[in-house]
Amino acid sequence: MTQVRRTLDGEDHAAAREAFLELVPESQLIGDGMAAYLHERIPELTGVVDEHALRADTEASCTANMDQILRLLGRGARVDELVVPAQALRYAEAFVHRRIPLTVLLRSYRVGHAYFWNVASRALNDAIGPGELRGAALEAASNFMFDYIDAMSDELVAAYHVERDRWVRSAAAIRAETVRDVLDGRVENERAASIRLGYELRRTHVGLILAGEPQTPLGLGGGDLEREAIEVAAILGCSDPLLVPAGAAVLWAWCGTFDPPSPFAFGRVERHRPCPGVRLAVGRPAFAVEGFRVTHLEAGHASRFWDVGGAGTATSYRSVELVSLLASDLERARRFVRSELGPLANQSDSAARLRSTLLGFLANGCSHVRAAPELHMHQNTVYNHVRRAEELLGGSATERRVELQAALILAETLGAEVLPAV
Repeated sequence: MTQVRRTLDGEDHAAAREAFLELVPESQLIGDGMAAYLHERIPELTGVVDEHALRADTEASCTANMDQILRLLGRGARVDELVVPAQALRYAEAFVHRRIPLTVLLRSYRVGHAYFWNVASRALNDAIGPGELRGAALEAASNFMFDYIDAMSDELVAAYHVERDRWVRSAAAIRAETVRDVLDGRVENERAASIRLGYELRRTHVGLILAGEPQTPLGLGGGDLEREAIEVAAILGCSDPLLVPAGAAVLWAWCGTFDPPSPFAFGRVERHRPCPGVRLAVGRPAFAVEGFRVTHLEAGHASRFWDVGGAGTATSYRSVELVSLLASDLERARRFVRSELGPLANQSDSAARLRSTLLGFLANGCSHVRAAPELHMHQNTVYNHVRRAEELLGGSATERRVELQAALILAETLGAEVLPAV
């Protein structure tokens, strides 16, 4: 009987091992692609307020697994040599904190397995010509992957249960459950909820969502996030913010004050620069239980724009509300941008300059003179750019001014997300 091979050991698999080793530098690219694939196909991953933060956790876990898998395959190693990556453990713990069922975690590994196998089989097909050798390599790599998923699943099930048992016994769990009840509209007694939270609900709240940047090796035990939240709370005059861990490197916070924060104080928060490695999203001030929920939802919408905001600054919902509304249906937003901008909806640098000039022109009452200083251009340059943009649009920029301005704002803010692929 032929022995079933479960690794790529042996001289006959040298080319296959080399193919996987060559993919190691692309671990993050593959991991990011896998994360996008998972979030497109698993509804539970997109049904959370802070999907952007969860997406960063997914990317970190996928990348860590990809790096390990490619290295193990590249060495012809056995599955029992795997070590559960810290990012994968934090990802499992994040599911507990977000009340995402264990079945979803296991499904994410099965779906991720399918994504990776497409990558792996292409690599082997390119590295090894047709014949028995390629078939044997595909079979051995496939067996390895099934064994890897089985082994990882066993470890993660255990980690999930340990964290869940620890979590349900903690005071933090009581606060987190109460917070989620408030957010889901299941709280009838405001006074009782305030006591359970240790935080008075009948006041004005500013909701914050803080997360570690995926590329930054934060301590991620939450210390940096908590310090940042406390600092923001102090700006608002809040000495007792409510802090609720919500993921591997995510913190939800509410800053409550009996008097609404002054415009000056709230403006300082919107201009606040978090410490390196921390992202901050800010909702608008809102009152009582409903305000507690709404300001948090707004912070969640603002966090969607972390990657397109100014580097190192807070992302305020107030500053992105229009784009958030326009992009609530991203596919429709893409069609709208392409329909309104036509040839101007191009990812080239020249098209981007024309769009930026045209947006400044429209924002300044269609005045070349007023737009020039804001754009740091000579007014003749503004005039020429607008003329060229109008040629591409096939008509005057003032004909559908509102629609055109909305499309330009979407393109300026979301870039490649709404512009046609190059």
